[in-house]
Amino acid sequence: MTTLFFRYPRLIVLALFLVVAAGLAALSVLGRQEDPSLTERFGAVTVILPGADAARMEALVTRPLEAALLELMELDEVRSTTRANVSQLNINIRPDLSPIRVEQAWSLVRDRVAEVRPSLPDGVQMVEVNRQYMGAATLIVALRWPEGSEGSLGALSRLARDLEDNLRNLPGTKETAVFGEPEEEVRVVLDPEAAAALGLTAADVAGLLARSDAKVPSGRLAGRSLDVTVEVAGAFDSLDRLRAAPVSAGPGGFLQLADIARIERGLREPEATLALRNNNRTILVAAYLEPSLQVDAWDRRAQSAVGAFADANPGLETDIIFAQADYVVDRLSGLARNLGFSALIVFAVLFLLMGWRSALIVGSALPLTVLLVMVLINVYGSPLHQMSVTGLVVALGLLIDNAIVVVDDYRLLRARGMDRTQAVDKAARTLFGPLLASTLTTIFAFAPIALMPGVAGEFISMIGVSVIFAVGSSFVLAFTVILGLAVVFDDTGAGQGYRGFLRDGLRSRPLAWAYRKLLDAVIAQPVLGVALSLILPVAGFAAATTLPSQFFPPTERDMFQVRLVLPASVSIEQTRSRVEQATEMLLAYDGVEDVVWVAGAGAPRVYYNMMNVVQGRPNFASGFVRADSKETAARVVRDFQRAAITAFPDAQVLAIPFEQGPPSPAPVELLVVGPDFAVLDRIGTDIRRILSGVPGVTFTQAGLELGLPVARLETDEAEVGLAGLRLTDLAGRLRADIDGVPGGSVLEGVEELPVRVIAPDVRRDAIEGLGATPLPGRGGAPVGISTLGRFTLAPETAAITRQDGERTNPVYAFLEPYVLPAPVLAEFQRRFEAEGITLPPGYRIEIGGEAENQGEAMADLMSTAIPLLILIIASVVLAFNSFRYAGVIFAAGFLSVGLAMFGVWMFGTPLGFNAIVGSLGLVGLSINGSIVVLSALRANHLARAGDPDAIRETVVDATRHIVATTLTTIGGFAPLLIEGDAFWLPFAAAVAGGVAGSALLALIFAPAAFTLLVRFDRKARAGEPAAPVTA
Repeated sequence: MTTLFFRYPRLIVLALFLVVAAGLAALSVLGRQEDPSLTERFGAVTVILPGADAARMEALVTRPLEAALLELMELDEVRSTTRANVSQLNINIRPDLSPIRVEQAWSLVRDRVAEVRPSLPDGVQMVEVNRQYMGAATLIVALRWPEGSEGSLGALSRLARDLEDNLRNLPGTKETAVFGEPEEEVRVVLDPEAAAALGLTAADVAGLLARSDAKVPSGRLAGRSLDVTVEVAGAFDSLDRLRAAPVSAGPGGFLQLADIARIERGLREPEATLALRNNNRTILVAAYLEPSLQVDAWDRRAQSAVGAFADANPGLETDIIFAQADYVVDRLSGLARNLGFSALIVFAVLFLLMGWRSALIVGSALPLTVLLVMVLINVYGSPLHQMSVTGLVVALGLLIDNAIVVVDDYRLLRARGMDRTQAVDKAARTLFGPLLASTLTTIFAFAPIALMPGVAGEFISMIGVSVIFAVGSSFVLAFTVILGLAVVFDDTGAGQGYRGFLRDGLRSRPLAWAYRKLLDAVIAQPVLGVALSLILPVAGFAAATTLPSQFFPPTERDMFQVRLVLPASVSIEQTRSRVEQATEMLLAYDGVEDVVWVAGAGAPRVYYNMMNVVQGRPNFASGFVRADSKETAARVVRDFQRAAITAFPDAQVLAIPFEQGPPSPAPVELLVVGPDFAVLDRIGTDIRRILSGVPGVTFTQAGLELGLPVARLETDEAEVGLAGLRLTDLAGRLRADIDGVPGGSVLEGVEELPVRVIAPDVRRDAIEGLGATPLPGRGGAPVGISTLGRFTLAPETAAITRQDGERTNPVYAFLEPYVLPAPVLAEFQRRFEAEGITLPPGYRIEIGGEAENQGEAMADLMSTAIPLLILIIASVVLAFNSFRYAGVIFAAGFLSVGLAMFGVWMFGTPLGFNAIVGSLGLVGLSINGSIVVLSALRANHLARAGDPDAIRETVVDATRHIVATTLTTIGGFAPLLIEGDAFWLPFAAAVAGGVAGSALLALIFAPAAFTLLVRFDRKARAGEPAAPVTA
């Protein structure tokens, strides 16, 4: 078997054709996207109950739903925010569940919500379970009428729905959404006095209209010769039909609706949400692609559909303001360039060290392995994105290690006089075990990354998967195709020694002499060699203590997100005014091209971890800013944040760079848990005061909001009873006048407009107008609300937050752009302890935000790393059949982590999650050189006997391929190091620094440790009869 591909050269040709054809076919069908697709583990249950304050919503809605959901073992966390009229429960599903079990968990969530639904109060208008799509929009289109156009927002809304239908019908579209869409309706504005004189309320009129709207089926006549549907004519199909609807005015008498009300068609006011682009009223249409499809191919079809829509509506401005395909092409093209540059560097290193013939043979492993990895990724079911392609860049220098060792060893055996058959057989037999062990250790080292659960694991796992596929494929190719090519393209002078640079690569006699002298010194004084090997690793561990901590770095992008929060009592029109002011400031900066806001709700996602779960908050707005370059965006986000603090003293205006990693509400979060609102508020106030003084903090915000002004009607219940009313009747009638009551619908073609009966604006704009509203009293006599009591303004809880069944007060700290959260949190903790604040019994503070996400990610990583570390130990112990030599290997692995920290420190990057992941993967890489050296030393009986010359020459023989594999690995990372991308630089610095130092460990530490072990064996056997040296 070891000479199979040598004896049957046609196998090489067939294998090459198979790998190339399968790889190109897989590449043509693989999905392409910017970032990995994440499982939808986040979502929200939203309930709307008009007229209920936050306390009622908590007691009647939030707590029952929360109790039902917390019974599900599949849920990791349930957080709720309860406000007047709205309750939102944010759900996190356990990170260890597979995608199939996540789908089952969402089904259970819907079932529990459906079980609780009948027990919720009457009047609940909406109960929705929404899953958070974990990804950016694939395409966002902005629609607006040109300046001076007479087009209505209602018509614009209908056109937006038409475009949404067109995008939804494209193959591959997962979902669509419309943002900033006004709600059209037919408004029946009652004359309060006329209605009260007739003894009618808004609810009465709405009921009459609903019963007059004959859109219900009346049955079906079916007989032997007849099959006819029966209908009652009279459905509302126009405003005139609605005006003519009869309204009962008493026994035997009727009036038409137009006699007591004004009927008009318009937009619902106040609007729930609105969208602005560069301060122009806009409607946004977003489309999201199914995961694992080719974004660029779908984008071409979508752009064609948008172009056809624009041509069909020439009076409408239709602009594509975001296309993910642009970022996908840019990202993958950049990574492909890095892959190409890395390949050129690797080939150049091979040519310099091994000569042109060996460089071509070993270099052929690069394209063959990459194509084979494409096949495996396609079978695995993952698309191409920045993580999978970066995994190839990471593996580029590793995947030829096996080929280098095999080809170099074959040529060394040929140089010693063996014929081709003997050389290929001995090389395969000798190297199969050590290279299998080194390949398995590399696979086991990257397996924790590939198997890591949770959001962070799903994000980075394809790095590990790509590396595992690459090194596994390279091992198979090295002992089949590559070794076969080495034999087929062998030259007749292979056994004649060094014949020049082009054939055998660089050789330097003075350098070789100096290197041998160094090895002689290390072998003579092995303790000194071990000590020298410890210098850089120990320095690295010491440097690591000075590095700032960071979870994931910001991404370099030509966009950033903006957010604006005003006091809870602010209307959406006031929010719009502030948004327009902020937009003017942003557009004044050079290089800013687009400013998009959505007020009252979350904006469409233009990045995969952008949060947009906010609904029904008129005091809230969010959006994104697009600049002409990533450098401009980085400059503007800093300048605008500083300027906004001064320009908006009554608001929180945040400019936030897009960051990698799981979504988080704020960089720093401190969760105060306890039962009493007042105590929670007091502790939260202390925390906010301390946080505000920490350098780098721009704003602080508490989730628990007290002191919302509420207009309360203080009534004399006896007077209300004398008027023939009850307090609940009074509350219901007030709500009907203020919010309106639905009463049927008007069907115009395919558009159905709801009918809402409501009081005139003058009765709803101010407390005085509301007090003057007459109500039908006892005997039909009108009764003014002001005669039943008086209105007062009273403070009330605006927002109640809970987590996993407990009341909480989450305190958020927002930071200046690019300020690291870890130092801010550490400084806060120091100041908090210095003030000596003690918490009452039953209260505690938990740390959330980035610190919590990082802790969970590290726990997930270690949960898979520890078992796999045991597998690495087992594979090395079994390969050497010795615990002592395995100890040397793992000492080298541990020291390489210090070298990785030294690399991170040298490049000046924070010690983030990427650097830790790189260090973990490095352990499997760094020990490969030591495995090769120790294997060669143990295979030489003279070296095992302690012969210094034999030890030295064995290490010298292994040096070239160790140096080659080290330089090719570093060469693979060179583009990432040179480019300096904030996301990849810590990872590349850790791996490259560790790999560079691992060569020193393999060539200095390993022979020194081997010499110490041999000497220890000789001393242990002193005085005993001579016996063969064993491990």
